[in-house]
Amino acid sequence: MTQTITTKLADSQLKFWKENSYVHIPGLFKDRVDQMSGWIDEISTWKPSMDQWMCYYEMDNPEQLSRIENFIPYHAGMKEIFTGDTIVSLISELMNEQAVLYKERINFKSPGGGPHAAHQDGVAYEQGENAAFDPNINPYLSILISIDEATEENGCLQVVPDWPIDNLEILPMEAPYPDRPDYMKIKQSLEDRLTWKKLPTQPGDALIFTERLPHRSEPNLSDKTRRIIYGVYNPLSVGDKRKKYYQDKRKNPNDPRYMVGNPHAPSE
Repeated sequence: MTQTITTKLADSQLKFWKENSYVHIPGLFKDRVDQMSGWIDEISTWKPSMDQWMCYYEMDNPEQLSRIENFIPYHAGMKEIFTGDTIVSLISELMNEQAVLYKERINFKSPGGGPHAAHQDGVAYEQGENAAFDPNINPYLSILISIDEATEENGCLQVVPDWPIDNLEILPMEAPYPDRPDYMKIKQSLEDRLTWKKLPTQPGDALIFTERLPHRSEPNLSDKTRRIIYGVYNPLSVGDKRKKYYQDKRKNPNDPRYMVGNPHAPSE
């Protein structure tokens, strides 16, 4: 039985999505952002446990929390956010088929927190060994929800605009630091030639984008922490891959594919 995907986005939003591989939905969680902020404060106090929720720390400041993953099995409120109809129906509409949660994380970019380097998420997912993205597979989609205001000063998301949904190019990568060979990013010479667009967001705003879209963020140069939450979703037609993803990651959290664009201190 084929599931009917309910249309929730305007025609103009869907047109922009096809032409740019991302869409901004202002105020999607405006009424719940204070609640989610409290939940994040709660989760951030949990004792690190790579067997359960997984904590990562700044590459250049190993005492500073950078992100937490795999927390929804231990928090009913956050599970409802990531697997509830508000997000899943939007992702499924843009994916043109039923979506399922692949992974989730909270990003903490504290004052002085480092950048996320230019990258395409799909290089770290199922198609990382390909020369180009497979046109026969619907791309994984990510949703970013701002908990705090994301500004140019504190390192808001930046994307390459005018990147059509059917652009299958995988951009060449490099390891910029000889002493950190597992940390990969888009080649600097290419990154410098690309046009980048900054996307400031307000608390409760959402940005949805594909695994093919090049993106990055700069350091937090403000005096306040900038928190966002991410959910990544894959087409259900290729299976529910969440359990295997975290099983594999626990075996080797320092595998290069987990370091694409997302620097963190080595994990034990």
